[in-house]
Amino acid sequence: MFLSADKLYLYNLDTGRITAETSRGTFDQERVQAVKDGYVLVGATLQSGEGGGLASANGGIAYSAIFYDRQLHQRSVFQFNTLLEENELILSVKAIAFTADGTQAAFATTNGLYLYDFQTKRKTTVTDLNAEDLKARSGVVTFEQIGFTNEDKTIAFKAQSFEIPAVPGKPSIDTCGTVNLNGSGMSNRTFGNYTCKELTAYNKLLLLAEDFTIPSGRMLVMEIPSGRTKLHALSEKGESGFVSGSDTGRYFATTLADKTGWKVRVYDTSTGKLEAEQRISSDGEAGYMANDPIVKVIDGKRMVMVLLGANQEGVKPKAVFSPF
Repeated sequence: MFLSADKLYLYNLDTGRITAETSRGTFDQERVQAVKDGYVLVGATLQSGEGGGLASANGGIAYSAIFYDRQLHQRSVFQFNTLLEENELILSVKAIAFTADGTQAAFATTNGLYLYDFQTKRKTTVTDLNAEDLKARSGVVTFEQIGFTNEDKTIAFKAQSFEIPAVPGKPSIDTCGTVNLNGSGMSNRTFGNYTCKELTAYNKLLLLAEDFTIPSGRMLVMEIPSGRTKLHALSEKGESGFVSGSDTGRYFATTLADKTGWKVRVYDTSTGKLEAEQRISSDGEAGYMANDPIVKVIDGKRMVMVLLGANQEGVKPKAVFSPF
């Protein structure tokens, strides 16, 4: 397990020991992805310009990718801002994704969706958001989240889109879909009365969690490459807005707060069957209830990890490991 704390750690679940560690950067946002022979960490850092204000480049945010080997030795660093045009923005670390072998990255900006090859140092356009033909890109106006799927032949996305034909004065809507690396075969979809808000991409499926402010107690799963969808009914309505996919996508977990802790449930992604249910107590620590817990499910070990109090000053984190 890769852990980001005061340092970066690799933790062996079999032995309960730290097997590797290294210093960490001071990022305001970060995201880690396992790739062949190592890991890549994408970090976003707010930059100050002259006089203490934000620097103008990319809205004052620098996006970096740090590549590590399996023992957390740093191999290289890449600055995504070097690929941007003037006034072009990357919106978040969720708008950057890497192929399984780590040789290519997809990244979404205010101008479009792009592919970058680290070996050839070539940037190619997948979807141009500045093109006048809105229909050609199925109404997409912003790519908010992306991830590789279909054996890295396809990019999955969560987007904001206009209806086709566009309705003057009508705001954009939440959509999810896929597009091939060469820009062909775009599928950009809505799902009736289900609003997709959070994307988790795997090779053969997508998890599309809904808006936590209006949960319906359902979870949408899309099969790849067929595009067939399943709507799983969950145990309680409120939990469907807080979904965490497992490491390979075999399971997903949900969390739901009550007055003194959290209900954690694990479901089978294929069938929607409830596999496990557990209650995690806050132990009277009010700080634990201030933020949502971090939940990870390890498929091969059928184990769920729940972390309370992460990144909270003055609060000692609590980690619970449970087999199911």
